[in-house]
Amino acid sequence: MFFLKKTDVIIACAVLTASLTLAGFFYLEQPSAANPEEWPAFGHDVSNNKYSSLDLINTKNVSDLQVAWEHEEEQDNGSSVLFNPLIVNGSMYAFMPSEKLVALNAETGKKIWEFKPDSTDVSTWTRGVTYHHDAAQNKGYLLFVYGSTLYSIQAENGKLNAAFGEKGKVDFYTGLSVDASMRKAVHVTMNAPGVVYEDLFIVGCKVPDELPSTSGDIRAFNVNTGKLEWVFRVIPEKGEFGADTWPAGARKKNGGANCWGGMALDEDRGIVYVPTASPSFDFYGADREGQNLFANCLLALNAKTGKRIWHFQTTHHDLWDRDNGSPPNLLTVNHDGKSIDAVALATKLGYVFLFNRETGEPLFPIEEVPVPTKSDMPGEKPWPTQPFPTKPGPFARQGFKEEYITDVTPELNKYFKDQIKNNGYQTGIYEPPNLKGSVILPTAHGGSNWGGASLNPQTGVMFVNSIDLPWFLKLTEIKGLEADNHLSGEQLFRMYCGNCHGPDKKGTAYGPDISERARKLSAEKLDLFIKKGAEPMPSFQHLPQPQLDAIVSFLKGENIVSAPKDVAHKEPYGFSGYDFYKGPDDHFAIKPPYGTLNAIDLNKGEILWQVPLGEDEKLAGMGIKNSGSFNRGGGIATAGGLIFIAATVDGKIRAFDQKTGEVIWNKALPGNGFSIPSTYAIRGRQYITVGVSPEPAKKYRGGYVTYMLK
Repeated sequence: MFFLKKTDVIIACAVLTASLTLAGFFYLEQPSAANPEEWPAFGHDVSNNKYSSLDLINTKNVSDLQVAWEHEEEQDNGSSVLFNPLIVNGSMYAFMPSEKLVALNAETGKKIWEFKPDSTDVSTWTRGVTYHHDAAQNKGYLLFVYGSTLYSIQAENGKLNAAFGEKGKVDFYTGLSVDASMRKAVHVTMNAPGVVYEDLFIVGCKVPDELPSTSGDIRAFNVNTGKLEWVFRVIPEKGEFGADTWPAGARKKNGGANCWGGMALDEDRGIVYVPTASPSFDFYGADREGQNLFANCLLALNAKTGKRIWHFQTTHHDLWDRDNGSPPNLLTVNHDGKSIDAVALATKLGYVFLFNRETGEPLFPIEEVPVPTKSDMPGEKPWPTQPFPTKPGPFARQGFKEEYITDVTPELNKYFKDQIKNNGYQTGIYEPPNLKGSVILPTAHGGSNWGGASLNPQTGVMFVNSIDLPWFLKLTEIKGLEADNHLSGEQLFRMYCGNCHGPDKKGTAYGPDISERARKLSAEKLDLFIKKGAEPMPSFQHLPQPQLDAIVSFLKGENIVSAPKDVAHKEPYGFSGYDFYKGPDDHFAIKPPYGTLNAIDLNKGEILWQVPLGEDEKLAGMGIKNSGSFNRGGGIATAGGLIFIAATVDGKIRAFDQKTGEVIWNKALPGNGFSIPSTYAIRGRQYITVGVSPEPAKKYRGGYVTYMLK
């Protein structure tokens, strides 16, 4: 059968646990990845497969799902919700738009406790926390990073764990190469959870994509004391393996190569699998000549020591922001008649790389293919080849080909063709960026992005959502930006920020309403936020300070003038921003589908089906259906033969049939569900829950919506 039926086992477990439910809210035992009643880790368990063996909700009854409970934020103007909730012993742990961590009764949605981080640093969006059980104390703890502080709090009451670090907190700069004098310029945080192996909390970090930055080293902290135990240097020091793939002194002047998308852990082998990002600065690499290990890699590290076991680099000398932002998936495949433990990595470029988990040997051949190396940028030396797996084939369109140009109207089709021809835009997947401009597909948004793939381990089939929208990338000379210093704050906001936040600051499908929230932040914090960025918002620290002051003044509705600020190591070039390639009336340049959901058989290396994910309202209004849409977040797979995913800008949650890709249930959410759902069971009933971002137009403050069968 395509999926395993475990209904009888689930019900038996439910009966057993029902008698413990009341005590379970406060008595914390070790969560088990094998316990289908719970969702104890980001992505369900450390294999990161986002799979549950629950099948109480299945293809036959999913149409009967209804809202069980909702938990809405209590205050206005909160942040977007990108959080994957944990469910352990009847309690749900969730991050709210007000940037508070809460414990909820998972059966009713009622709040048990809340915790507000006290870090004064500007935070980034948090996607998950790590639950750890201390067997000696029989207590549970939650570990997470907010701002530049690593916290450990008690799961039973939300209070700080006094034994960890300094009364529950550790400076998250610990172990990184950032001088105290550079902390304001080099913001370090983390927006994905780490993993726990024995007594170690292993975690990546988020560092600036622009210079100045720092090497985004992988670190392990003692889970009980907060002591730093080991560091893996992703930009190697002189004499270390990989140092010769960088210029001399790279750790001092370059940065990035960090893990911001999450990781997977093979507990039996003691191996942690770490995907890494591009080097800083993302789009110009003359100051980092070489292959740039261990940027853009899948690393296999000894979880106990941090020593490298093997690595594979998916993009050499990255100039396109092709981070490995999706967490890897661990599974066992039937390959050439043999059962092999494997690790799979879905990428922004729209390919899946599959390796022997132990040796790093590719299970399908990977070819180094010659790519363009001619660059107009001074000193730039693109790498002459790039790796492409022969199987599976790409799940996203490769390069912006003429046949992909929209034909919504003949006029639009001609408009985009003329733009590309008359401006000489490059359209290939590995054309080096330039000052004239390129149309990039797939983009820095994906293909696959941080939501990653779900996977049914019983079948070896991966389910991954993808974005198929082109992006316009143009490098700009930093010194030339001063020519725009005369522009008003409103003009500059429209130029740099309006595409995501709307010209009226009221938000779009791609960015939140900031009209009121920006007013409430101090001018200093707002300036800091714009400079540091927050995924997916890039940093704008390359802008001249008078322009930043003008934008802050526009957002605050008051005149702001800052003292001159010097920033070391500033690169000579910036870029045009993460804008999709659009024409008149905001029409995308590409034919639909704009987003897809894909089923890939990793045993055979074959794409089984590809269907549109989401609906573009503009095209729907023109009578064009099944268009797909931009999506942010991921889905989950269940033994009930279903894939649950929200993620789309049309504000719906959907259930797809794993066999066919057919949508067999959908419901409108009160806001966008840019998060990964969770599923769990209590008293013999299965629940599906998803985080939902604020939607001011509907007067919805954001929170969590949970479904169950009637």
